[in-house]
Amino acid sequence: MGESLSRLNQRWFEFVTRGESGAHAALFAPLGLLLGWLVIRWSTRLVSRERSTPWRMGRAHQGLILLSCLALTALLPIAVIAGRCQSLVEGGSIDWAQWRILYHLGLVTLLFVATVVDLDQYVIPDEITLTGTVLGVVGAFAISNMQLIPVWVDWNHWAPDIGPEIPQWIRTSHHWHGLVWSLTGMVVGAGLTWLARIVSDWALGLEALGLGDVTLMGMIGSFLGWQPVVCVFLIAPLCGVVVALLLRFAQGRRALPYGPCLACAAVVVLFTWRAIWERTRELFGHPPTLAGLAILIIGGMSALLGIVRLYRAIPVAQRRRSSDPQPPPAESPLPGNS
Repeated sequence: MGESLSRLNQRWFEFVTRGESGAHAALFAPLGLLLGWLVIRWSTRLVSRERSTPWRMGRAHQGLILLSCLALTALLPIAVIAGRCQSLVEGGSIDWAQWRILYHLGLVTLLFVATVVDLDQYVIPDEITLTGTVLGVVGAFAISNMQLIPVWVDWNHWAPDIGPEIPQWIRTSHHWHGLVWSLTGMVVGAGLTWLARIVSDWALGLEALGLGDVTLMGMIGSFLGWQPVVCVFLIAPLCGVVVALLLRFAQGRRALPYGPCLACAAVVVLFTWRAIWERTRELFGHPPTLAGLAILIIGGMSALLGIVRLYRAIPVAQRRRSSDPQPPPAESPLPGNS
């Protein structure tokens, strides 16, 4: 039985790593439809629970979710295998690609569910983030080698014969490294978001980020590790601009939940990790520089989100006629971020 499983795993590995891109897309496309169906069912149940009334997703939105899951599920293996978007000399090699792809598709599914619920209810239920975090940590420990990059790589101490400095225990204790790597990513992801939340509350008296965003970033970190989740934190405001414009033109929305921005940034990191890492790897090996950058980023992001939220709280009439001596009619504030 053990030999049969070993042969099956070897054939699965050979297909994923050496097959044609069209074959990869054809194999993973049905899985994308299955994941899309799961997203629709799960998010429908969660939205119905939050609304305290039965809710049915529109056919157009169902079709959009199915197409999006189909596209991402088919494109991720092609990007990983043919595009080598996650292949690095320090880790994230092709050797475990067949399982890492499935691991990351699980993350993508959770991000889709969180996005659907957050867009409708401005909340990210713990059922999504806590379940996802457990899956991320357990998968990293049980399977091992799921990392995009090891928990510590120092390119500031590089040697021609051995490459960058990587602690020896990382090379030999794969399962324990998986556990440490995942837990570190969870703590850094949730910690950065929590600090941004505290700073915005202290400086502006406004919570720019909700607890759902904190737990969502913890979940993302448990799947990606601490270096990639820092990049997610940096890219998310840029994704927020795109998401805000899309929602503004498509639905006329002014209130923007931040969960979809974090989800979008996580997907961007999955598809572009090699390019990101090769341009920033010296930074991640120098703790003082990284700490200073984190402080600047958290402060700047908190101020930006707080100003945007403060602007949204001002009634529209007052924005247009700020010089009018008569107070404008009161307008109910829009719901805030999750």
